[in-house]
Amino acid sequence: MEGVLVSAKSEQRPITVTVVTDADGRYSFARDHLQPGRYKLSIRATGYELAQPVHVAIGQNGTATTDLRLRPVADFSRQLTSAEWLVSMPGREENKSTLYRCVACHDLTPIVQSRYDEKSWPGTIERMQTFVPASVLTAPVENPEPPPPGRPDPQFVKFLASINLDGRTTWPFHLRKFPRPKGAETRVVITEYDLPGPSLPHDAAVGHDGFIYYDDFQRPLVGRLDPHTGQAKEWALPILRPGFPEGLLSIKIDNNGDLWIPRFFQGCTLIRMNTKTEQMTTWTVPAKYNGPESRCGHVALGAPDGTVWMSDSGGRRMFRLHPDSGAFETFNSFPGNSLPEGAVSIETAGRKSTGHRTYGIGVDSKGNGYFADIAGGTIGEIDAHTGHVTLHPTPTPDSGPRRTFMDNEDHYWFGENYASKVGMYDTNTKQMREWVPPVPWNGAYPVVRDGNGDVWTVGMSTDYVYRLNPTTGAFTFYLLPTLRANLRRVDIDNSVSPLAVWTAEVHRGKLAKIEPLP
Repeated sequence: MEGVLVSAKSEQRPITVTVVTDADGRYSFARDHLQPGRYKLSIRATGYELAQPVHVAIGQNGTATTDLRLRPVADFSRQLTSAEWLVSMPGREENKSTLYRCVACHDLTPIVQSRYDEKSWPGTIERMQTFVPASVLTAPVENPEPPPPGRPDPQFVKFLASINLDGRTTWPFHLRKFPRPKGAETRVVITEYDLPGPSLPHDAAVGHDGFIYYDDFQRPLVGRLDPHTGQAKEWALPILRPGFPEGLLSIKIDNNGDLWIPRFFQGCTLIRMNTKTEQMTTWTVPAKYNGPESRCGHVALGAPDGTVWMSDSGGRRMFRLHPDSGAFETFNSFPGNSLPEGAVSIETAGRKSTGHRTYGIGVDSKGNGYFADIAGGTIGEIDAHTGHVTLHPTPTPDSGPRRTFMDNEDHYWFGENYASKVGMYDTNTKQMREWVPPVPWNGAYPVVRDGNGDVWTVGMSTDYVYRLNPTTGAFTFYLLPTLRANLRRVDIDNSVSPLAVWTAEVHRGKLAKIEPLP
């Protein structure tokens, strides 16, 4: 069997290493990836499971050989990703698109396994709308200022009742699974690191010191992982707004190796952490711009004059910080574009975004600021000298542009999360391009370009890490061993050969390193 993921989990360290079987069904772990010790083996191959538990001991100088026997599972529905559920179920694309937005907080398995009827669904949807996207089923987080409850679309409610187990014991449609990895997709080593729990790591960023830094989506902390030992160290951040969600959305690392941490629901405060001394410096925008609606979750580094950009998705503003003086400049992200009365600009269960909302941001070599308008489907450009804002619509309407990356050619890359596409805005020619991964409902979320020119993205719905050659348009998919990992950010370690890609498994409390092999 080709394309079976074989994982070896250490019984001594919080590290799991995974390889993939080749066309002959063979797998092997290199000596430099597994230390001597005892390991438990597991597999990922939809529709199959190990026939019996397998443990193996690796000695100091020996080589262990273990053949694995698989057996079909009677019910593989629990092995499906959200994207596979969406492909399997019938229905209008509009309803599926609305359902897809639920994967921000949890995968779709609980929905399709539910037994709610048409009368029960509206109350459930309204309850879900009171939670923030940092929620998970085991730990929901209430929005301190939830949007006014929206009446769910009756057609969407009817759709939900048609795809679950209301009044039946099995689903009224054929379950479809994606094919296993093949060819180049099997040439990879994946190392996963369990973090101290309960952990919901949102971003994983490659440090200059060999460590991997991460933040937490629910807890006010940043952490540092030692990839050699698997040990983690964490720093707690102060609570600035009691009663508001405490977690973080993003972290960035500057040329000095220092962390930059926006406080998200805790207000428009930006923290710089010196990774050598562990000292923290804090800046907060003027009080009139730091209201209860403020959601400053993103930061952009690299401006030639040393300024730092930060976005406020709640106030729909962009700020530019001068770190030496502590002064902030304020820009209206959407001048002349106010929301309709009673409308909200955030995606929630059973509701589509309206208006505009600032999300991932970037800065070009001239110091101009850029942002993804997730609700309006545009890319915003702010002239660093005049403050003039220009909105450039993405080729696909309602594409949901999300996390972004400015490369060294001033190409602004972004994931079109709602449209499941990869986008790029050339700030020089003012032209846009799109690439479509050949996996439906892939939910491309961030985009990062590596030192070789390839482009990487991930999504919350598939457990795939995608590699794009932008010249040929060819994609390669690397499947992670952990089911329903929920991926939202990638970072590249270009200092090693071959390069390594890092991502956080948000809903599984892990960091993962993906090493493509030649």
